[in-house]
Amino acid sequence: MSYHENEEKMHDRNDEEDTQSSTHHGILLTDEETAKDDNSISDGIVRDHHHHQHHEEKNSNDIVMAIIENDGQQQQQQPYCIHSRTKKLLITIMVSSAAIISPFSGTIYYPALTLISEDFDVSISLINISVTVYMVFQAVSPSFWGPCSDIYGRRPIYLSTMTIFIGVCIALANAPSYPVLLVLRMLQSFSASSTIAIGAGVIGDITTPAERGAYYSIYTATTLSSTAIGPVVGGVIADKLSWRWVFWILLIIGAVTLITVLFFLPETLRAIVGNGSMPINLTPFEWIKQKRSLSLSKQQQQQQKPLSQEEKTVLHNQKTRFKKIPNFISAFMVLRHPDVILIMLINGCFMAMLFTLMTTTSTQYPLVYTLDTLQVGLCYIPYGVGSVLGSLTTGRLLNRDFMIVAHQYGMDPQQVRKTGKLTLDFPIYLARLRTVWIYMVICQLVILVYGWVLYMKVHLAIPLILLFIAGITVASIMNVCQTLVIDLFPGKTASITAKSNFVRSLFGALITATIQPGIERVGLGWIFTIIGLILTIPTGCVPILIKFGPRWWRERIEQQEKKHGKQEL
Repeated sequence: MSYHENEEKMHDRNDEEDTQSSTHHGILLTDEETAKDDNSISDGIVRDHHHHQHHEEKNSNDIVMAIIENDGQQQQQQPYCIHSRTKKLLITIMVSSAAIISPFSGTIYYPALTLISEDFDVSISLINISVTVYMVFQAVSPSFWGPCSDIYGRRPIYLSTMTIFIGVCIALANAPSYPVLLVLRMLQSFSASSTIAIGAGVIGDITTPAERGAYYSIYTATTLSSTAIGPVVGGVIADKLSWRWVFWILLIIGAVTLITVLFFLPETLRAIVGNGSMPINLTPFEWIKQKRSLSLSKQQQQQQKPLSQEEKTVLHNQKTRFKKIPNFISAFMVLRHPDVILIMLINGCFMAMLFTLMTTTSTQYPLVYTLDTLQVGLCYIPYGVGSVLGSLTTGRLLNRDFMIVAHQYGMDPQQVRKTGKLTLDFPIYLARLRTVWIYMVICQLVILVYGWVLYMKVHLAIPLILLFIAGITVASIMNVCQTLVIDLFPGKTASITAKSNFVRSLFGALITATIQPGIERVGLGWIFTIIGLILTIPTGCVPILIKFGPRWWRERIEQQEKKHGKQEL
């Protein structure tokens, strides 16, 4: 059909409409009536036009709102971490293995103290100073490395500190004199202790509160068990080889850790990689894969794709992270919060109790049971096995307790598992602390009995069983406390872990310095009775945290939001 034919048909149709417009219900109207009717029709057309326009605007607004809601839903549906469960487990195993270095480097050194004093012709008291300075730097150094890794990323700090550690181990294995060994032990502790804070930070990056307990239990199990395994390995090396081989073994462990982190551990700091979908600080394998997979067209598509506010923040942090300077003083300000103080008090007191057991095992067992150095080292094994068992069991119980409390308060645990976010009205203190009092009471009973068992020289099997139970309970308590503080400070996991380690080491140093004078003053049985009674204080902190913790947490978050709002204004 031609254009002219279409036009003629349109004219004919218009003529018919004009004829119909002058007829109202089959009656022919006069010119005046026609004019009135035309006006009414015009008004109707105008009203219809406005109604149609309003309807279109409404539809268009609905479409825009639908797009916004859909975009919000897509952002909410994004997983907290893109890594699969298997990869999370592998990452946890890698950082847990790396975290062994710090405590293992400290305890593997103990059996070699006598040999080192003979080799350098110095007293045992001077050699013990090298133990003291290692513990001091082990307490303080994570507070330096933690804030650095919370800004620059986990991988750069891992790689730099492990490189330093390897170099120091080579120097220690060839140390020509005691003063050189003393300085190098400081540097060794300074570099090795980074793995404590960073490892916990990585686990906090990749896990949600609903699943964090199980993963963190693996980390706790390895770090605590290494404390018991160190003296055994050190005793064998010092007896069969040489004390210098202690540092060659540590060199091998450090080199394996460095290679593992370099090639396999991805960057996890959420401030610069988000949920892992915006990688940076790439491993060699990630770099090769990215170069092969990203063609020019894909890069253009990515540039055209609109970024969410979170992705924009991540990109900004990636570009500006090396311009920032960590505030090491402000990191200690978390210790001013009442709930943090109580959690650290619980953690520190039971860690001090652990140091009491570790110290008295090496000093009292040779006297009570006439054991040699290697046999005393083997006595640490029950504690190590108990700590592994306690950590792994508590991890599952923490996840189970979280699910129970979430269901009781009408919350979907799977949603928390996906988003990793907790509402301020969720009783996180109850979810984490609802069963920890059982471990605390058992631990107190063990301590009350332990001193009298040694005093009465009961069969060696009994104190070893008590060490096994103590390993279960202490590991469980530490696991609960550390998981809770990570829940409360999800963006500062490395920093808060460093402060927790600082408090634990401080309490440990205090009890190590006072336990022997206490035994000499009041006796072996009564000193442990006193310690058991003191442990009622941290046990009493649990109901206080459950009752008042949510209010303190809410007030802290509200103050942070107000401060953040003022900074934006």
